[in-house]
Amino acid sequence: MKYKTFKLSNTNTNNFPMPIRVLFLLCCTTIYSQIDSIQTVSIDSVIITTTRLQESQLTLPLSTTKLNISETQAIRQQLSFQEYLNEVPGLFSLNANNYSQDLRISLRGFGSRSAFGIRGIKLLVDGIPETTPDGQGQLDNLNLAFIKDIEVIRGPSATLYGNASGGIISISTMNTVTEPFLEADISVGNYGFQKYQLLHGFNKKNTSFILQGNYTNTDGYRDQSGFENYNVDAKITHRFSENSKLNLLINYTNSPYAEDAGGLTLEELTGNRRQARQRNVDFRTEEAIKQFKIGSSYELKIKQKNNFSTYGFFATRDFYGKLPFEFGGVIDLQRNYFGNGSSFEFSTKKNRLQVGYDWAIQNDNRKRFKNLSGEQGDMTLDQLEQFSNLGIYFIDHWTLDKFLIRGGVRYDINKLEAADEFLGNGDASGEIKLNAFNPSVGLTYRLNSKQSLFTGFSTSFETPTLSELSADPLGTGGFNDELKAQKARNIEIGFKSKNEHQSFEAVVFYIKTNDDLVPYELEDFPDRTFYRNAGSTKRKGLELSYLRDLSDKLRLSTAYTYSDFKYDSYEIPSGNFQDKELPGIPKHKANASLLFQENGFTIKLEGNYIGDLYANDANSTEVNGYAIVNLSFGYKTQLGKIGLSPFMGINNLTNTKYNDNIRINAFGARYYEAAPGINIFGGLRMQL
Repeated sequence: MKYKTFKLSNTNTNNFPMPIRVLFLLCCTTIYSQIDSIQTVSIDSVIITTTRLQESQLTLPLSTTKLNISETQAIRQQLSFQEYLNEVPGLFSLNANNYSQDLRISLRGFGSRSAFGIRGIKLLVDGIPETTPDGQGQLDNLNLAFIKDIEVIRGPSATLYGNASGGIISISTMNTVTEPFLEADISVGNYGFQKYQLLHGFNKKNTSFILQGNYTNTDGYRDQSGFENYNVDAKITHRFSENSKLNLLINYTNSPYAEDAGGLTLEELTGNRRQARQRNVDFRTEEAIKQFKIGSSYELKIKQKNNFSTYGFFATRDFYGKLPFEFGGVIDLQRNYFGNGSSFEFSTKKNRLQVGYDWAIQNDNRKRFKNLSGEQGDMTLDQLEQFSNLGIYFIDHWTLDKFLIRGGVRYDINKLEAADEFLGNGDASGEIKLNAFNPSVGLTYRLNSKQSLFTGFSTSFETPTLSELSADPLGTGGFNDELKAQKARNIEIGFKSKNEHQSFEAVVFYIKTNDDLVPYELEDFPDRTFYRNAGSTKRKGLELSYLRDLSDKLRLSTAYTYSDFKYDSYEIPSGNFQDKELPGIPKHKANASLLFQENGFTIKLEGNYIGDLYANDANSTEVNGYAIVNLSFGYKTQLGKIGLSPFMGINNLTNTKYNDNIRINAFGARYYEAAPGINIFGGLRMQL
């Protein structure tokens, strides 16, 4: 089956779509022009904090991206985290409009398997893990208006953060209050979109308080695809002295419902893009979530050379979901997870050393019931699950003239246990140990104060999550003990250039993975996702990014990603998939945007190109590529003591028909979830 409009050629650039050719020529021109233009401006150092030992972006032997969100927050819709990630090379996201399953993010292919939630990528919010110990992440509790900046480490980083660190996304929220403020936001848009928010910040002696609450609701583009969400946050920062700081974070989220319209066949998609799958309607598929999380972090500088830091958190999450099948189609999950980590940094003139640990425990009480046309029936599963982790790490930076050598090792002890409480079909209790050792090493050579070359070797591992392990195709409860941890080894070489008015980065990488975790469905259990280990993959790629201030009012940002990801060995009874491309990942991805700011006006024009991708391991169904354009703008003015910021945006300006999500290896060829056509949002932000 083919569903496509054009075919890319890997050997003739004249056959590339126009966005690819433009970006390719732009990047080549950029490399040539860097030498002369850089000499006339001063360096602009960007510090990356996610790497445990903080370092300038130019010096780090890692592929990193840092996004300053604050300058465009006032014109964003703030409905999906995808809005914030398009400029990151190597990163691809789907599923922005299925609020029941969360955004699916992949970094160099890590995370692409996820049927729901975020897998394979470590999420941090203000330095505190948002990813659970077993490797499952979600962002339905994150208030997007609260974001200040985002740091991304592209590629395996288990030395830094252990399990599920095929990449790192670190989100920093608002943290300073220069003077008291009160802000009220109102946003509306197509498909019944509404958002209301209050934000308040004030200081009291050495303590700052930032409080926010918001309500979001939408009917969704497709039938049965709406959601409702309430969110409350508090961030308290207290400075004991210039060298000592304590942060306290509190979050409460209540999402009464988030509906799932399900996947469509190509025939259904062509007939009515906005329809929900009838089976999803019949079983009233949706989820409800309540979550509370509290976390704190403390930093202490000792004699200006040594640093001590520690963090701790506790979270509880209640999940209730309905899936489109009868046996086990209702899930009632109560989750508690908590943890602590500490580190100590020793510094000399040429050496910086950090030792530390991360410890966390996750407890899941998982129950399944029959789904009787949307009503809860008899119990089919009742088990207690636990994932415990202890990781000990060692990271060292050694500087010698123009060289920086970064090395590290980490050892993780992971223990997984299941206690079967549903004994009518036997006792399936058991435990699994998936310990891991991960080294990394990198080298940077400073060509001058504004340019550097780097290379590095890094590793990662990814255990199956508790929900993936409990999806046993035998249906007997307990864990699918045939699943093993996925492991990866990454080698990369790159060039960086950064100064006050422009930055450029080019990286080539090669990743070898073993025992990839791959989703699939079975005819005997329609609509339920199971997982198995593929043999191995080879991933080769190129990542380019370029940002330039064309003037003091206009900024250009571009990014391009080439991904050649294939199975090296993968054979199952239904076929041999050696040399087949990994599904769900486009070979080509490009982004370009222009940001204009003057006299209170902010205008952003953004174009995104996503190339062809496959929907299944056999590569028998190819999904067409597409290009979309988004436009947003706003104006900030003062009316007496009240600041007013009206804004408006147009998503998918060209009304392109494309798919918001592709369900990998879906049974019955139900791969497709349609994305909205042209749609408009707007609103008003008021500040005192």
